[in-house]
Amino acid sequence: MEASDEGPRVAEVFAIGIGECGSNLVGAYLKQARERMLPPRIRGYLCMNTDRSDIQKLRQKYDIPKENTLLYGASDIGCGGNFTDGYNYVHDFKDVIMGQLTQLGFEGVSGFIIFTSSGGGTGCGGAPALIEILKQRFQEEEGRRIFVYVFTVLPFKDQTSEALNTMWSLSKLLRGQLEDRGADLVCLLSNRAMLRRILAWREGEVADFLQQQLQIDVAKVTDVEGMVPSTVDGANEASKAQESAFVELVNPLALRFVEHMLSPGVVEPGKEVFPTTDIADYARKLDPIVVPCLYTDVSLIPSAGNIAMQLKTMVKYAVEHCSFAEIGSEPAASSTYYTFSGSREYARAEYDPHIKQALRPYTAKGAAITPCFVSYEDDVHPSDLLLLLGLPQIPEIEDLVNSSTELVDLHAGPSPLRRGWFKKSKGVGEEVLRAAIRDVAELFNLEMK
Repeated sequence: MEASDEGPRVAEVFAIGIGECGSNLVGAYLKQARERMLPPRIRGYLCMNTDRSDIQKLRQKYDIPKENTLLYGASDIGCGGNFTDGYNYVHDFKDVIMGQLTQLGFEGVSGFIIFTSSGGGTGCGGAPALIEILKQRFQEEEGRRIFVYVFTVLPFKDQTSEALNTMWSLSKLLRGQLEDRGADLVCLLSNRAMLRRILAWREGEVADFLQQQLQIDVAKVTDVEGMVPSTVDGANEASKAQESAFVELVNPLALRFVEHMLSPGVVEPGKEVFPTTDIADYARKLDPIVVPCLYTDVSLIPSAGNIAMQLKTMVKYAVEHCSFAEIGSEPAASSTYYTFSGSREYARAEYDPHIKQALRPYTAKGAAITPCFVSYEDDVHPSDLLLLLGLPQIPEIEDLVNSSTELVDLHAGPSPLRRGWFKKSKGVGEEVLRAAIRDVAELFNLEMK
């Protein structure tokens, strides 16, 4: 990339938030970018939803113009957790969606970032359909390769209906890759893990916030999941207020990762990137599903000596305490991409062998590790380490697989009335859901109970 006379240029990326969770992430990112005067990373954006009230709240909360939002679907009250409706609505309103994207200037971009939740009906079902129509528009009609990245938020534990949606969504996103009509990279972010991180890092500040907003005493909390109600459509006002409070806590943490993931491809004065990195490199180098880890403000002191040990400690802390989904201390990642950024004193390419050695205990035998160093001339920028772990072991996924299986088993059996739940609630038959669960279990080498 080259900077023009108009200032720094970035990779051509268009952001789409689909559903309440995804649209909130886009809105929060844009608000943060305005307030902190971040270098431009997103060329244009659109927030889509099937629920009118969610769209109205989004506009008001983040000051989003009407032309950057889209209400679509057969009704204006959402999908009620039915991912089949979410999927079909995108295809049914394809011309409307593409028309609004054209008006917003999405032509010519090289990549799309889709923000969504894996548990809700609108985002879970709509994201795979949206990718299909984007790939058709660019790759099949124009013959031009585009990259699509999905940032999807995993549901909390014991939300069995949302767990089942997650199984279908991940299966659909990845099976689309086999036909080159799926996501090029899926980044998993976990509500459970992010909330735990925040409670651990900002206990005093979070305690005050929860006490003020929800009358929750953090000192008495022993189970993170027990704090969180179901987030399906139709939840009562208390549940919605609680969900909104947790969104306020979790979203800023998720956005820090998004900012760091996009930043290497942004040209800035006094900044060098080695090797030159674009967001498409993540998709080329990594397995299809990744879990990020972000350690900010790294305490690295080259003058103190034993730099290898310092880097080993840095990597250990990043993996075991800064992941955005629970991966434990032995994730056995199938691939890894790391970005180490900071001043030239700290972000030095000669540290690569030490960082790779430090990462080996967390990767599977034979796994590739791809480096990226972002160094600045000044000392203003803190030292940060971003890890992207491809296909690590994720205990949360095992929980979701087991919960989904139990829910399907519950409604299976000889009674056609009992089996009718599948079509009524999810819009598909039992066999489709079991196949999706199998896909995810096999991908992560899980034994299904």
